[in-house]
Amino acid sequence: MNFQDEFDKDKYQELLIYLENLKDEKYLEFQKKIVVCENIIGVRTNELKKIAKEISKGDYAQFIENNTSNFHELILIEGFIYGYLKIPFNDLIKYLDKYILKLNSWGQVDSVVSNLKIFKKEQKLGFGYAKKLIRNKKTFIKRFGIIILLDYFLHDEYIDKVLELVSKIKSDDYYVKMAISWLMSVSYIKYKEKTLVYLVNIKDDFIYNQSL
Repeated sequence: MNFQDEFDKDKYQELLIYLENLKDEKYLEFQKKIVVCENIIGVRTNELKKIAKEISKGDYAQFIENNTSNFHELILIEGFIYGYLKIPFNDLIKYLDKYILKLNSWGQVDSVVSNLKIFKKEQKLGFGYAKKLIRNKKTFIKRFGIIILLDYFLHDEYIDKVLELVSKIKSDDYYVKMAISWLMSVSYIKYKEKTLVYLVNIKDDFIYNQSL
């Protein structure tokens, strides 16, 4: 299947059939246990990235417009596309602002963020964007912001800002707390003394214990 052609609704339906043919039953059962979301086909991540990379070289805007399905794999494909686009950061953010409303699992968040390498380059704008997402009340949007900080900002220039910001997050949501714990644990390995100062002041036993 050529993914660089015009991506009208008929082509989109072809893609759905193509994904069904890539289904891996063992992988599907594994995903159901860890991803915790509905509408999973069972296609491996490396296959989804290949498709996304091809679409990003062609009519990606029309694919995004037609991507109204809530299948886990199609949400991931769209997210991976954003990691491959060679467009200015501010243009990318316009897409991401709409995309993050589709997120319905921690797996989508973590996989997509890890592919958004532009955040390595656009540190100032990227940090500001992560701060905005962390203020959002929606679980997976907030987690998206935390994972951006985890993946791209745990270094000398930003570590103090990240720890101060994340240590002030108040949430009762499991997936948000786990993201904070993950960030704190990685930060502890890199910056033990700095991280301890903030970690001991987090008034949440779950985050403290999970981080350790």
